[in-house]
Amino acid sequence: MKRFQFLSILILTLVLAGTIGVLSPHSAFGTTVPSTPTPDASDEGAGSDGEIAPELPAPDLPTGSAEGYTFDLKYALSADLEGLPREASVYQLLREEPTEKSVAKLAKKVGITGDVEDRGDGTFEAEGNGKLFVSIDQTVYTSEADAGEADLPSDEKAIAVARDWLRKTGLLPPDIGEGTVQARLDDSHRVIVGFSPIEPTPILSGYPSITVTVGSSNEILEAQIRWANIVRADVYQLMSADEAWQLVSSGQAFLNTNLSGAEIEPGTDVTGRVTFSSISIAYASAGPPGGVQYLEPVYVFEGRIRPEGSEKTYPITAYVSALSNSGAPVG
Repeated sequence: MKRFQFLSILILTLVLAGTIGVLSPHSAFGTTVPSTPTPDASDEGAGSDGEIAPELPAPDLPTGSAEGYTFDLKYALSADLEGLPREASVYQLLREEPTEKSVAKLAKKVGITGDVEDRGDGTFEAEGNGKLFVSIDQTVYTSEADAGEADLPSDEKAIAVARDWLRKTGLLPPDIGEGTVQARLDDSHRVIVGFSPIEPTPILSGYPSITVTVGSSNEILEAQIRWANIVRADVYQLMSADEAWQLVSSGQAFLNTNLSGAEIEPGTDVTGRVTFSSISIAYASAGPPGGVQYLEPVYVFEGRIRPEGSEKTYPITAYVSALSNSGAPVG
Protein backbone atom coordinates (compact mmCIF):
# COMPACT_ATOMS: atom_id res chain seq x y z
CA MET A 1 0.00 0.00 0.00
CA LYS A 2 2.81 2.43 0.96
CA ARG A 3 4.57 1.56 -2.32
CA PHE A 4 1.39 2.40 -4.25
CA GLN A 5 0.98 5.73 -2.42
CA PHE A 6 4.62 6.64 -3.14
CA LEU A 7 4.19 5.91 -6.87
CA SER A 8 0.98 7.94 -6.98
CA ILE A 9 2.65 10.93 -5.35
CA LEU A 10 5.62 10.61 -7.73
CA ILE A 11 3.39 10.52 -10.82
CA LEU A 12 1.38 13.51 -9.58
CA THR A 13 4.58 15.48 -8.94
CA LEU A 14 5.85 14.78 -12.45
CA VAL A 15 2.52 15.79 -13.98
CA LEU A 16 2.52 19.10 -12.05
CA ALA A 17 6.14 19.78 -13.01
CA GLY A 18 5.32 19.15 -16.63
CA THR A 19 2.34 21.48 -16.43
CA ILE A 20 4.45 24.26 -14.89
CA GLY A 21 7.05 23.70 -17.57
CA VAL A 22 4.40 24.15 -20.26
CA LEU A 23 3.10 27.40 -18.79
CA SER A 24 6.40 29.07 -17.91
CA PRO A 25 8.40 30.91 -18.99
CA HIS A 26 7.47 30.81 -22.68
CA SER A 27 3.72 30.29 -22.66
CA ALA A 28 0.63 31.89 -21.18
CA PHE A 29 -2.72 30.36 -20.37
CA GLY A 30 -1.65 27.17 -22.09
CA THR A 31 -0.78 28.88 -25.40
CA THR A 32 2.86 28.47 -26.37
CA VAL A 33 4.74 31.70 -27.12
CA PRO A 34 7.44 31.29 -29.80
CA SER A 35 10.97 31.62 -28.51
CA THR A 36 12.93 34.75 -29.28
CA PRO A 37 15.06 34.03 -32.36
CA THR A 38 18.80 34.32 -32.17
CA PRO A 39 20.39 37.14 -34.19
CA ASP A 40 21.00 34.83 -37.13
CA ALA A 41 17.25 34.10 -37.21
CA SER A 42 17.79 30.56 -36.03
CA ASP A 43 15.93 29.02 -33.10
CA GLU A 44 19.12 27.95 -31.37
CA GLY A 45 18.66 27.35 -27.67
CA ALA A 46 14.91 26.81 -27.87
CA GLY A 47 13.56 25.48 -24.62
CA SER A 48 16.44 26.96 -22.61
CA ASP A 49 17.23 30.24 -20.88
CA GLY A 50 19.03 31.23 -24.09
CA GLU A 51 15.65 32.32 -25.46
CA ILE A 52 15.68 35.42 -23.25
CA ALA A 53 17.42 38.29 -24.99
CA PRO A 54 20.31 39.86 -23.08
CA GLU A 55 19.97 43.36 -21.70
CA LEU A 56 21.42 45.77 -24.21
CA PRO A 57 24.27 48.19 -23.50
CA ALA A 58 23.61 51.93 -23.54
CA PRO A 59 23.98 53.58 -26.96
CA ASP A 60 26.98 55.75 -27.76
CA LEU A 61 25.18 59.09 -27.91
CA PRO A 62 26.89 61.98 -29.70
CA THR A 63 27.84 64.82 -27.40
CA GLY A 64 29.70 67.88 -28.55
CA SER A 65 31.33 70.37 -26.19
CA ALA A 66 34.99 70.49 -27.09
CA GLU A 67 35.12 73.84 -25.29
CA GLY A 68 34.06 72.22 -22.02
CA TYR A 69 30.71 74.01 -21.82
CA THR A 70 28.07 73.05 -19.30
CA PHE A 71 24.45 74.01 -19.84
CA ASP A 72 21.70 75.51 -17.71
CA LEU A 73 18.95 76.08 -20.23
CA LYS A 74 15.23 76.70 -20.50
CA TYR A 75 13.56 74.38 -22.96
CA ALA A 76 10.54 74.76 -25.24
CA LEU A 77 9.05 72.38 -27.79
CA SER A 78 7.23 73.24 -31.01
CA ALA A 79 7.48 69.78 -32.59
CA ASP A 80 4.53 67.40 -32.92
CA LEU A 81 5.10 64.30 -30.79
CA GLU A 82 2.36 62.30 -32.51
CA GLY A 83 2.97 59.73 -35.21
CA LEU A 84 6.29 58.39 -33.95
CA PRO A 85 6.68 54.58 -33.79
CA ARG A 86 6.16 52.75 -30.50
CA GLU A 87 8.40 49.83 -31.46
CA ALA A 88 11.66 49.56 -33.35
CA SER A 89 14.18 46.91 -34.32
CA VAL A 90 17.58 46.53 -32.72
CA TYR A 91 20.39 45.28 -34.94
CA GLN A 92 23.42 43.22 -34.00
CA LEU A 93 26.74 43.81 -35.74
CA LEU A 94 28.53 40.58 -36.59
CA ARG A 95 32.19 40.86 -37.63
CA GLU A 96 34.52 38.29 -39.13
CA GLU A 97 38.04 37.94 -37.78
CA PRO A 98 40.63 38.30 -40.55
CA THR A 99 43.23 35.64 -41.21
CA GLU A 100 46.59 35.85 -42.94
CA LYS A 101 45.10 33.94 -45.87
CA SER A 102 42.08 36.25 -46.25
CA VAL A 103 44.27 39.37 -46.01
CA ALA A 104 46.70 37.99 -48.60
CA LYS A 105 43.78 37.44 -50.95
CA LEU A 106 42.58 41.00 -50.44
CA ALA A 107 46.09 42.41 -50.85
CA LYS A 108 46.33 40.77 -54.25
CA LYS A 109 42.99 42.25 -55.33
CA VAL A 110 43.94 45.80 -54.36
CA GLY A 111 47.37 45.49 -56.00
CA ILE A 112 49.61 45.26 -52.94
CA THR A 113 52.81 43.44 -53.92
CA GLY A 114 54.44 42.76 -50.53
CA ASP A 115 53.90 39.85 -48.20
CA VAL A 116 51.33 39.99 -45.41
CA GLU A 117 52.76 40.41 -41.92
CA ASP A 118 50.93 39.29 -38.80
CA ARG A 119 51.18 42.13 -36.26
CA GLY A 120 49.43 40.20 -33.50
CA ASP A 121 46.08 40.73 -31.79
CA GLY A 122 44.30 39.88 -35.03
CA THR A 123 45.88 42.69 -37.09
CA PHE A 124 47.71 42.33 -40.40
CA GLU A 125 49.72 44.64 -42.66
CA ALA A 126 51.14 44.52 -46.17
CA GLU A 127 53.14 47.05 -48.19
CA GLY A 128 54.31 47.43 -51.77
CA ASN A 129 52.58 49.61 -54.36
CA GLY A 130 50.55 50.94 -51.45
CA LYS A 131 49.69 49.94 -47.90
CA LEU A 132 47.02 47.70 -46.40
CA PHE A 133 46.01 47.36 -42.76
CA VAL A 134 43.32 44.90 -41.66
CA SER A 135 41.77 44.19 -38.26
CA ILE A 136 38.39 42.93 -37.12
CA ASP A 137 37.24 46.56 -36.79
CA GLN A 138 38.48 48.10 -40.01
CA THR A 139 40.32 47.76 -43.30
CA VAL A 140 42.47 50.68 -44.41
CA TYR A 141 43.99 50.92 -47.89
CA THR A 142 46.37 53.64 -49.08
CA SER A 143 47.47 53.83 -52.69
CA GLU A 144 50.69 55.22 -54.15
CA ALA A 145 48.78 56.57 -57.14
CA ASP A 146 48.97 60.27 -57.97
CA ALA A 147 45.82 62.31 -57.43
CA GLY A 148 46.27 64.02 -60.80
CA GLU A 149 45.70 67.66 -61.66
CA ALA A 150 42.67 67.49 -63.93
CA ASP A 151 39.24 68.78 -63.01
CA LEU A 152 37.59 66.76 -60.29
CA PRO A 153 35.01 64.21 -61.44
CA SER A 154 31.35 65.00 -60.85
CA ASP A 155 29.68 63.66 -57.71
CA GLU A 156 27.91 60.98 -59.75
CA LYS A 157 31.14 59.91 -61.46
CA ALA A 158 33.12 59.81 -58.18
CA ILE A 159 30.43 57.68 -56.50
CA ALA A 160 30.36 55.30 -59.47
CA VAL A 161 34.16 54.97 -59.49
CA ALA A 162 34.24 54.27 -55.73
CA ARG A 163 31.46 51.69 -55.92
CA ASP A 164 33.06 49.93 -58.89
CA TRP A 165 36.40 49.68 -57.04
CA LEU A 166 34.69 48.20 -53.98
CA ARG A 167 32.94 45.67 -56.23
CA LYS A 168 36.12 44.63 -58.05
CA THR A 169 38.09 44.20 -54.82
CA GLY A 170 35.33 42.20 -53.13
CA LEU A 171 34.82 44.93 -50.50
CA LEU A 172 31.30 45.92 -51.60
CA PRO A 173 28.77 44.73 -48.98
CA PRO A 174 25.41 43.49 -50.25
CA ASP A 175 23.51 45.81 -47.87
CA ILE A 176 25.33 49.03 -48.81
CA GLY A 177 23.25 52.11 -49.54
CA GLU A 178 23.61 54.87 -52.08
CA GLY A 179 26.87 56.75 -51.87
CA THR A 180 27.18 60.45 -51.10
CA VAL A 181 30.01 62.92 -51.61
CA GLN A 182 31.27 64.06 -48.21
CA ALA A 183 33.86 66.54 -49.45
CA ARG A 184 35.38 67.97 -52.62
CA LEU A 185 38.98 69.05 -52.03
CA ASP A 186 40.00 71.11 -55.02
CA ASP A 187 43.44 72.02 -53.64
CA SER A 188 44.47 68.38 -53.18
CA HIS A 189 42.46 67.09 -56.17
CA ARG A 190 40.33 64.66 -54.16
CA VAL A 191 36.69 63.70 -53.79
CA ILE A 192 35.71 61.82 -50.63
CA VAL A 193 32.79 59.45 -51.09
CA GLY A 194 30.89 57.91 -48.18
CA PHE A 195 28.64 54.85 -47.99
CA SER A 196 26.22 53.77 -45.25
CA PRO A 197 23.94 50.73 -44.86
CA ILE A 198 20.53 50.52 -46.50
CA GLU A 199 19.04 49.57 -43.13
CA PRO A 200 18.81 50.99 -40.54
CA THR A 201 18.92 54.67 -41.38
CA PRO A 202 20.04 57.22 -40.41
CA ILE A 203 23.03 56.09 -38.35
CA LEU A 204 24.56 58.71 -36.06
CA SER A 205 27.86 56.92 -35.54
CA GLY A 206 30.57 56.44 -38.14
CA TYR A 207 30.17 52.67 -37.87
CA PRO A 208 29.26 50.84 -40.05
CA SER A 209 30.53 53.06 -42.86
CA ILE A 210 32.88 53.14 -45.84
CA THR A 211 34.84 56.12 -47.17
CA VAL A 212 36.69 56.08 -50.47
CA THR A 213 38.90 58.92 -51.72
CA VAL A 214 38.89 59.37 -55.51
CA GLY A 215 41.52 61.45 -57.31
CA SER A 216 40.93 63.75 -60.27
CA SER A 217 42.42 60.99 -62.46
CA ASN A 218 39.70 58.62 -61.16
CA GLU A 219 42.31 56.64 -59.21
CA ILE A 220 41.43 55.29 -55.77
CA LEU A 221 43.76 57.04 -53.35
CA GLU A 222 42.48 55.82 -49.98
CA ALA A 223 39.73 53.64 -48.57
CA GLN A 224 38.54 52.96 -45.04
CA ILE A 225 36.06 50.13 -44.53
CA ARG A 226 34.45 49.93 -41.08
CA TRP A 227 31.70 47.41 -41.73
CA ALA A 228 29.90 44.43 -40.23
CA ASN A 229 27.11 42.04 -41.10
CA ILE A 230 24.01 43.89 -39.89
CA VAL A 231 21.43 41.46 -38.53
CA ARG A 232 18.02 42.43 -37.18
CA ALA A 233 18.15 40.97 -33.68
CA ASP A 234 14.76 41.77 -32.14
CA VAL A 235 11.96 44.32 -31.81
CA TYR A 236 11.89 46.47 -28.69
CA GLN A 237 9.27 48.78 -27.23
CA LEU A 238 10.20 52.47 -27.30
CA MET A 239 9.58 54.93 -24.52
CA SER A 240 6.90 57.43 -25.50
CA ALA A 241 7.94 60.70 -27.11
CA ASP A 242 6.42 62.48 -24.11
CA GLU A 243 8.74 60.57 -21.77
CA ALA A 244 11.72 61.38 -23.99
CA TRP A 245 10.77 65.07 -23.94
CA GLN A 246 10.60 64.99 -20.13
CA LEU A 247 14.22 63.79 -20.09
CA VAL A 248 15.27 66.53 -22.50
CA SER A 249 13.41 69.32 -20.70
CA SER A 250 14.86 68.24 -17.34
CA GLY A 251 18.41 68.45 -18.64
CA GLN A 252 19.02 64.70 -18.88
CA ALA A 253 19.72 64.53 -22.63
CA PHE A 254 23.05 64.50 -24.45
CA LEU A 255 23.50 67.87 -26.18
CA ASN A 256 25.47 68.65 -29.31
CA THR A 257 25.93 72.26 -30.42
CA ASN A 258 28.51 74.51 -32.03
CA LEU A 259 28.81 77.88 -30.31
CA SER A 260 32.09 78.88 -31.92
CA GLY A 261 30.47 82.02 -33.32
CA ALA A 262 29.01 83.09 -29.99
CA GLU A 263 32.36 84.15 -28.49
CA ILE A 264 31.69 82.29 -25.24
CA GLU A 265 34.73 81.45 -23.14
CA PRO A 266 35.63 77.74 -22.88
CA GLY A 267 34.42 76.09 -19.69
CA THR A 268 31.50 78.51 -19.34
CA ASP A 269 28.17 77.46 -17.85
CA VAL A 270 25.98 78.43 -20.80
CA THR A 271 22.55 79.80 -19.96
CA GLY A 272 19.84 80.66 -22.43
CA ARG A 273 16.78 79.28 -24.15
CA VAL A 274 16.33 76.34 -26.53
CA THR A 275 13.38 75.64 -28.79
CA PHE A 276 13.21 72.20 -30.40
CA SER A 277 11.22 72.12 -33.63
CA SER A 278 11.57 68.50 -34.75
CA ILE A 279 11.93 64.99 -33.34
CA SER A 280 12.90 61.82 -35.17
CA ILE A 281 14.34 58.34 -34.69
CA ALA A 282 17.94 57.54 -35.63
CA TYR A 283 20.37 54.75 -34.72
CA ALA A 284 23.56 54.76 -32.68
CA SER A 285 26.15 52.08 -32.06
CA ALA A 286 26.28 50.38 -28.66
CA GLY A 287 28.63 47.95 -26.98
CA PRO A 288 32.31 47.89 -26.02
CA PRO A 289 35.08 47.72 -28.66
CA GLY A 290 35.90 44.10 -29.30
CA GLY A 291 32.66 42.95 -27.64
CA VAL A 292 29.12 42.34 -28.85
CA GLN A 293 27.91 45.47 -30.63
CA TYR A 294 24.49 46.71 -31.69
CA LEU A 295 22.70 49.52 -33.47
CA GLU A 296 19.97 50.91 -31.19
CA PRO A 297 17.19 53.49 -31.74
CA VAL A 298 17.68 56.99 -30.38
CA TYR A 299 15.35 60.00 -30.18
CA VAL A 300 16.84 63.03 -31.93
CA PHE A 301 15.49 66.49 -31.00
CA GLU A 302 16.66 69.31 -33.29
CA GLY A 303 16.26 73.01 -32.65
CA ARG A 304 17.97 76.34 -31.98
CA ILE A 305 19.71 77.73 -28.91
CA ARG A 306 19.85 81.43 -28.03
CA PRO A 307 22.57 82.00 -25.41
CA GLU A 308 21.81 84.57 -22.73
CA GLY A 309 22.71 88.05 -23.99
CA SER A 310 23.03 86.99 -27.62
CA GLU A 311 20.87 88.18 -30.52
CA LYS A 312 21.76 85.13 -32.61
CA THR A 313 20.63 81.52 -32.43
CA TYR A 314 22.68 78.40 -33.14
CA PRO A 315 21.71 74.83 -34.07
CA ILE A 316 21.48 72.35 -31.22
CA THR A 317 20.60 68.65 -31.06
CA ALA A 318 19.54 66.57 -28.07
CA TYR A 319 19.84 62.77 -27.99
CA VAL A 320 17.94 60.35 -25.75
CA SER A 321 18.00 56.56 -25.85
CA ALA A 322 14.64 55.49 -27.26
CA LEU A 323 14.44 52.08 -25.57
CA SER A 324 12.00 51.97 -22.68
CA ASN A 325 13.44 48.68 -21.40
CA SER A 326 16.51 47.30 -23.10
CA GLY A 327 15.97 43.91 -21.49
CA ALA A 328 12.46 43.29 -22.78
CA PRO A 329 12.07 42.65 -26.51
CA VAL A 330 8.51 42.56 -27.77
CA GLY A 331 9.11 40.88 -31.11
